[in-house]
Amino acid sequence: MILFLLKKNLMRNALLLIIAAVTIVFSSFAFKSSNIEKAQRVNFRIKGTGSKGIFVTIGIGSKPGYGSCCSGVSENTTAGFSGEVGDVVYDGKTRRVIIKIYSGLEGETINLADYY
Repeated sequence: MILFLLKKNLMRNALLLIIAAVTIVFSSFAFKSSNIEKAQRVNFRIKGTGSKGIFVTIGIGSKPGYGSCCSGVSENTTAGFSGEVGDVVYDGKTRRVIIKIYSGLEGETINLADYY
């Protein structure tokens, strides 16, 4: 009889441990999914090519050809843009990547004369 009670107690404890482990796993998953970082939006400016005289169309997206395209930046203007960290700023005509957006770009000015 004592052996039967011990077996029953061990089985109950094992079942409780399994339930506790499953609860912890699901709780951890729910916590992680609720804390997924939203993409950080960065605001920056793009300055035209100046004396080089090149009108550039700007696209912003996950890669050239994706996302929003095309806003023009004439030679002697500076325009405001925004994008998400990890996206790229690209030439809408040639689809050449100008720069990858990073958090430190916030408030900075990209000078297109440096890229053309």
